Amino acid sequence: MRNSIVIVLLIPKVMVRPILKFKLIVAFLSIFYFATAQPGDKSYLKQLSPTSKNHKINFIPNSKFGPVVTLSNLPEALKNPSYYKSARFTNLNLNEFPDQIFVFLNLEEIDVSGNNLRIIPNKLNELKNLKELHLNNNRLSSLGAEITSCEKLEVLQIQENPLVSISKELGNMHTMREITIGEIDRNCSVPLELWSLKNLKKIKITNAFLTEIPAAIADLKFLDELCVAHNLITEIPEGLYSLKSITYINLGYNKIKSISPSIKALENLDYLGIYYNPITLLPEEIGNLKNLSFLSCWQSKLPQSEIVKARLKLPDAQVQDTETDIH
Repeated sequence: MRNSIVIVLLIPKVMVRPILKFKLIVAFLSIFYFATAQPGDKSYLKQLSPTSKNHKINFIPNSKFGPVVTLSNLPEALKNPSYYKSARFTNLNLNEFPDQIFVFLNLEEIDVSGNNLRIIPNKLNELKNLKELHLNNNRLSSLGAEITSCEKLEVLQIQENPLVSISKELGNMHTMREITIGEIDRNCSVPLELWSLKNLKKIKITNAFLTEIPAAIADLKFLDELCVAHNLITEIPEGLYSLKSITYINLGYNKIKSISPSIKALENLDYLGIYYNPITLLPEEIGNLKNLSFLSCWQSKLPQSEIVKARLKLPDAQVQDTETDIH
C-alpha cells in the first residue's frame, strides 16, 4: 500500500493537476480497503448510501431467536409477520401493550421494558411459541393468569414494577428455567410455589422483603445461579448446600450471621457474595471451594484476620473486602 501511494504522488505536476491527483489517491485507497477487508468485516457498509440494499440488511436487528420487529421497522414487518421471532418495544412510554404484537404469531421473545404498562393482556397466550417475556420497569401491579397461561414460557423478567400480588399458579409453569423479580411493593409476597419449579436454572429475587430461602430450594437440582440480594434473610437453609451444580450465589445485603461448614460441598461455585451481612466468621471448609473466583465480603463484620485467612485458603480467588462492581 505504501509503495503504491508513493507512485501516485510522484506523478509529475505537469501531467496531473493537484485536484486530479487527490482523487486518484482517494480512489486507490478505497480499492485497497475493499480488497483487503477481512471476511465478515462489515464496517465498510457505513460508507455506502443509506439506500443501498447491503446497508439495509446490515441494520436489521436480530436476537438469538432471529429477526426482531421494533417500532422503526413495524410497517415493513407487518407485510411478513411470520418471519419475525422477537419483538422489542422498549423505553417508548407506552401506556398499553402494543396490540400489533399479536399479529406476529411466531414470536418467541417479547421485550416491553421501560414503559408505563399497567395491564398484561389475557390474549398473551395466543402466542403459542412465546419463550421469553421481559416486563422490567413498568407499572404492573399484579402477575396472574395472563402469564401463567403461557405454556412454553421459559424466561420471565419483571423487575421494577409495583407488584402487590403474584399468583400461586406461577408454581405450575414447569417450563420455566429463569425468573427475575425485584423492587416490588412491600405488601407483595413471593409465593412459595415458585420454589417448586424444578427446571429452574436461574432465580433472581431482589428487594422483595424475603425473610427466608425456602427449604424447597434443595429440589432445584438444575439451579446454576441464585441471587437474593437486598432482602431480610437471616439464615441459609442446609438444602442450598446440596446443589452441587450451582456456580453463582449472591446473598448480599441481608441479615445472615453464619455460613455452614456444609459449603464445602459446592465444588463448582465460582462466585459467593456475602457483602453487607453481619457475618463474623468463615468456616474452615471455605478452603474446599477450589473453583471459587470471587468472594465478595465487603461491609460484612469479618475481622481482618478472617480476610487474611480466606486469602490464604483461596489463593486463586479474589477476596474482595472493598466495594466492587462485581456483584
